[in-house]
Amino acid sequence: MLMCLSSTYEVWQQNVAVCRFLILLVLCQVACCAKIPGLYDEPRLPATITPFHYDIRMITHLENPANHKYNGFVNISLHAQKTTNQVVLHVAGVSIETKKIRLYGETSDFKLTTVKFNKKRDYMVVTFDQPLWLGKSYVLSIEFGRSMTKKLEDGYFLRHYVNAKTSEKIWYSISHFNRNLIRNTLPSFDEPGLRATFNVTMGHHKRFQSYSNMNVRAVLPNYDIQDYVWSVHEVTPSMSTHLLAFSVNNFTCRFTQAASANPVRFRTCSQSSNVRETGFVAEKAPQLLEFLDNLLKVSLPLEKIDQLVVDDFPTEDHSTKDLGLVVYHSKQILQREDGPMTRSKSLALQRIAHGMAHMWFGNLLGIDWWSDLWLTEGLTGYFETLAMDHLEPGMARRLQLRNRETSFMYESEVGGVSLVSFWPLASPEVEKHLYQKATALIGMVNGFLGNATFYDGLQRHLWQNSFASSTPDLFWRSLQLASERESVLSKNWDVRSVMDTWTRKSGYPLVTVIRNGNNVVLMQGHALNRSRTDLWWIPLTYTIDGEAFPGDLKPRAWLTPHQNRQQLDEIVPLNQWILLNLRAVGYYRVNYDEHTWQLLAATLIEDFRSIHVLNRAQIVSDIIFLWKQELVSWSTAFNVLRYIIDEDEYEPLMALVVGVTNGLWGISPDSALSIAKWLGVAGRWYAEFISYTFDKFVVKSPNLNSLDYPD
Repeated sequence: MLMCLSSTYEVWQQNVAVCRFLILLVLCQVACCAKIPGLYDEPRLPATITPFHYDIRMITHLENPANHKYNGFVNISLHAQKTTNQVVLHVAGVSIETKKIRLYGETSDFKLTTVKFNKKRDYMVVTFDQPLWLGKSYVLSIEFGRSMTKKLEDGYFLRHYVNAKTSEKIWYSISHFNRNLIRNTLPSFDEPGLRATFNVTMGHHKRFQSYSNMNVRAVLPNYDIQDYVWSVHEVTPSMSTHLLAFSVNNFTCRFTQAASANPVRFRTCSQSSNVRETGFVAEKAPQLLEFLDNLLKVSLPLEKIDQLVVDDFPTEDHSTKDLGLVVYHSKQILQREDGPMTRSKSLALQRIAHGMAHMWFGNLLGIDWWSDLWLTEGLTGYFETLAMDHLEPGMARRLQLRNRETSFMYESEVGGVSLVSFWPLASPEVEKHLYQKATALIGMVNGFLGNATFYDGLQRHLWQNSFASSTPDLFWRSLQLASERESVLSKNWDVRSVMDTWTRKSGYPLVTVIRNGNNVVLMQGHALNRSRTDLWWIPLTYTIDGEAFPGDLKPRAWLTPHQNRQQLDEIVPLNQWILLNLRAVGYYRVNYDEHTWQLLAATLIEDFRSIHVLNRAQIVSDIIFLWKQELVSWSTAFNVLRYIIDEDEYEPLMALVVGVTNGLWGISPDSALSIAKWLGVAGRWYAEFISYTFDKFVVKSPNLNSLDYPD
């Protein structure tokens, strides 16, 4: 009995010890996760220190597959905006030699006191024994490194291809420092508004080459490691940390050049087996850059642009567009330069145009914070369409319509989106649709200002803010000043006030046309929620039956946020229609009175080409939307759509396919657009099928208010 009690007591003691150990572990975990008193914890870096130059020297080891790694050091030149003894910067997935951190001043060295990490914010907080004095400059030196993997989130990662002759895996390194990733590669002040210059020196085996934003100005021997060299790159212009890029590889290249005022050399590189198919991107990129250079009249600070084509690049858009170094996914870009323009070539051309437009918008012209990213992406998207249209006439209107319709569909699904409150983003899918809306709005601004005023303001904005950060307010101000230079007559609107109603409000307006005899009254409301009272500054472009379509898109009137309706000055006879939103440049839908709908339907049947193709597409899109919203009867909608079986232009047919598949059948915007692209030339057949189906099974249904039409 005593032995049994003794055994039980020993087991109880062991259990108590285990419990105490577990409690201790929990307390340690809580202590580790708890906020350290006094540790900097704001979402933005403090304004006490700003960087102005990075001197980066790192070695990449690619020879041994069992030990892929890099290591190096960075000297960051700092300027003290306030007196402080702390430096806060970003560090995440990279190892730091904390004991070797050094700070150098003009007169004395500093002694390191503490190094603390705020893992929630990715901050490293370095404290020194002396203050960094206001107005003085310093150099912070940090050693770093880590093993390399194929993970995109590492920022600097591995890829490989297989040598077709030897079946050997050939490894190479590449970077992608999109938002918040450079901190996983090296210590940095990783905010878009903290621009600096970069001096990159890459160490690597001599059988590889180094690529970065700027040219290699010297290749020097590495006396410490046999068969290694140092590739010293030229200093970059002032730019954000996420635009830094580098790669170590043994690709084969082909060379082309843009014939612009400041010629830019292109080097297009890939694994040797793909070089022949890089001809398309090697040929088209210089042509697109030359067009944009002539259009924008603001030269890039570049002598070269490297284009790397890789087999596996797992970013959302399969590319990067950093200053002087663009990376493409081979599946999206490899095309022969000869032969006709196929759909795959057209998609490749769009990616190239996007990358070239980014050299100005996003690279030369930066942003202060990520919440303003829609502005540079909207400008990029807009000029991407113009560049494509230069090489493939007619592409601009297709892309304009696609951006508008896809954005409309997405906003209808989610109840509207606002551009200014989108950060942080829910997903890349949301981001894509926001940029499509931004692109459509940039086109609308160009429309109501006119080309001369728009380009005057844009060019001056680029000149004044190159190598710096911009904001939407600064951009609107540049356009406003251009508008004032263009006309001494005072306007009852300014660009910022107009655009704030479009960027700050979610959704978009519906303009309703009311005929009162020969007078026309226009009323605005929220297209997606009739109970909301949001009002916009709406530029009104229109033409009246019998008038020639105007050459520009400057508004003849405005709807304002101060009142939701306005009567036009024009007299419109009852037997003539009025058509609003010429070329669908405005980001809004239009609902006409029943009489005007019937007049438009008759014109479409008699001579649909008398109405601009983009307005035909707009009419098709709007009438399907309005029917779904129960704002028009099906008989009205069908009467307007009857002409579509004779339509032979892409845009209205695409609007029909997208409208039916998404608006009526509930297919997602992207899937609806894919179906429209897939149908291609079969669009007319699809239109006839839809027309026959609706006529037989919908229009003639006794439960609907339908009209009989002669065959």
